[in-house]
Amino acid sequence: MVEIGKKRNVAVVAHHGAGKTSLVEAILYLTGKVDRLGRTDDGTTFSDFTEEEKDRKVSIHSTLVHLEYNKHSINLLDLPGYYDFIGEVRSCLNACGAALFVINATSPVEVETEKAWAYADEFDLARIAVVNQLDKERSDFPKAVEALQNSFGARCVPIQVPIGKESGFSGVVDLISMKAYGFDAKGKHKELPEIPADCQELISRYRERMLDCAAEVDEAVMEKYLAGEDLTREEMLDGLKKAVAAKTCVPILCSSAAKAIGTQLVLDAIVDFLPSPERKKTIKGHRPGSEEPVTLQVGKDDSLAALVFKTRIDPHAGRLSLVRIWSGTFKPDTPILNSTTGNIIKVHNLLQVNGKEQNVIPEAGPGDIIGIAKHDDVSTNDTLCSPGNPIVVPPTEFPFPPLQMAIRPVNKGDDEKLASHLHKIEMEDPTFRVRRDQETGEAVIQGMGELHLDTVVQHLRRHAKIEVTLTVPRVAYRETVTAHAEGMYRHKKQSGGRGQFGEVHLKVDPLPPGTGFEFANEVVGGVIPTKFIPAVEKGVLDTLPKGVFAGYPVVDVKATVFYGKDHPVDSSEAAFKIAAAICFRNVAREARPILKEPIVSATIEVPDEYLGDTMSDISSRRGKVLGMDSVNGKQVIRAHIPLAEMFRYSIDLRSITRGRGSFTMVLDHYEQVPADITQKIVAGATLMEIEE
Repeated sequence: MVEIGKKRNVAVVAHHGAGKTSLVEAILYLTGKVDRLGRTDDGTTFSDFTEEEKDRKVSIHSTLVHLEYNKHSINLLDLPGYYDFIGEVRSCLNACGAALFVINATSPVEVETEKAWAYADEFDLARIAVVNQLDKERSDFPKAVEALQNSFGARCVPIQVPIGKESGFSGVVDLISMKAYGFDAKGKHKELPEIPADCQELISRYRERMLDCAAEVDEAVMEKYLAGEDLTREEMLDGLKKAVAAKTCVPILCSSAAKAIGTQLVLDAIVDFLPSPERKKTIKGHRPGSEEPVTLQVGKDDSLAALVFKTRIDPHAGRLSLVRIWSGTFKPDTPILNSTTGNIIKVHNLLQVNGKEQNVIPEAGPGDIIGIAKHDDVSTNDTLCSPGNPIVVPPTEFPFPPLQMAIRPVNKGDDEKLASHLHKIEMEDPTFRVRRDQETGEAVIQGMGELHLDTVVQHLRRHAKIEVTLTVPRVAYRETVTAHAEGMYRHKKQSGGRGQFGEVHLKVDPLPPGTGFEFANEVVGGVIPTKFIPAVEKGVLDTLPKGVFAGYPVVDVKATVFYGKDHPVDSSEAAFKIAAAICFRNVAREARPILKEPIVSATIEVPDEYLGDTMSDISSRRGKVLGMDSVNGKQVIRAHIPLAEMFRYSIDLRSITRGRGSFTMVLDHYEQVPADITQKIVAGATLMEIEE
């Protein structure tokens, strides 16, 4: 087992289209893990191995890649670039100790980069940046550096400069060794005779700042540097490594992954600058079932503490859980406590996962990322630990999935099959949720965006052979009354034998919001025999879920039976039930009925520059702004907005804010629907009833 100081767990992060998967492919090609350089556009990369990823030519899932280089054990997690799959990004960043940000040389800092960078700050990750695609037309290294510094600060410092521009990009100058390098077809570097003259301007611009970063973390080195003495290569490497670990420096490298330019130096930077798992000295948690704090020493404590950070469910191979070990040693066939569930498990095979490949390993230690297969009793965010020293490691928090759509199978016979497969997807993806709306009866799925839910639809079609349709969910409106009314209905039916007779007089009154339904009996003199009163109540109760004018449940209403008539032969419970149902519906329609709609309490976070457009959009949705706060350079808006206006709000907010806005919402209360909208809803309900 490799010692912990020579392990690296690195999340490879980028905005989609920056060439992140291509860079991982180039690294695998250089180290001999693949025998040819795959291409994303051809669907031949090692990381994007699922059929959905090959078809779309984008990363949908995070992929664990393992390799050895210079006596180091390296785990690379190739993460999706689209925001729709941000849950994968959060869980994997939490499991890693460092991040490699791949920056597009033609459009450097996009919104996904900003979000992932903020997550890396949240999880206290050291990082390096690679400006990729420097061979592309309109690529601009100085512009990319400037964009990084403007977005993330002056700590972003080049340690290389490119040789050549665009299609002429052919190598790099290493500002540490002050040597120029070209690269062969495998990505291995070869020293060039001299540094090209046209690189001197960039060298002069960036090298001094790099030396500042290397010197400022060590007082002795700083004194030497300020005295005008040259720093040795070892002093620069050591200083930069300390600065990266302290997050005072983010080294910037140069690359063209498609042409394997810069690959070996990127690997060298992972080993030389990014920290081992030892950087995080302790792992803190609490005892199961209590708030008693527990602290374990990373790499030194014998007690096992590990976090399940990803679940993958393969249609053929079954369930695979990826586990990050924080402390202790994980051995097969040893009792392990799942402190999240309280169950004891035994894992027969520990797996070293490399893309879609899996190899059995004898044991795993602190800093390792392993796989365990076919354990249905293990889920994402579960803690696995020693039974004798139980700990619950803080789980990864996932963002609220804002886009909601109703889902139903085209073939009604697929209902149970669909529910089963949706549950499996939900277990695999913490940002995907499925629920059954008890009031509308619809199955509703929630995701991070249209692409996210579209991949679910495609997954169902490909792997479960289920065709589905997605529609905007029905709103769970409610009906109530606002005035007193009373009336009667006589149910009389004669069909040759025993007839049906029941006459019911009802009063209908409004109740305070949230009261529900009340039934009262004010009949005197036995005009309705006592034995039929429950049937009257049952008739009214049966009418409530069906509504009285728009087809939605009736709430906050009181029905009082005060008079009626019966027939000694033809009256029955069924007759009085029918009479009460029709009487209640008729009387309620005279009690000035209204429609009430669910109102959500929304918290919307947007950058300052998009505040005006966001406020206008809230108004257009009939929203009421309750207040605003300024937090970390962003505006946080609190508002009440009708749920009917929010089902596709995530798409519109993303458009308004160029992907930089976010929101959460919870159901708050019900309010009366405006008259003009009520008319449209009633008309729609009537049309639906006719069609059915």
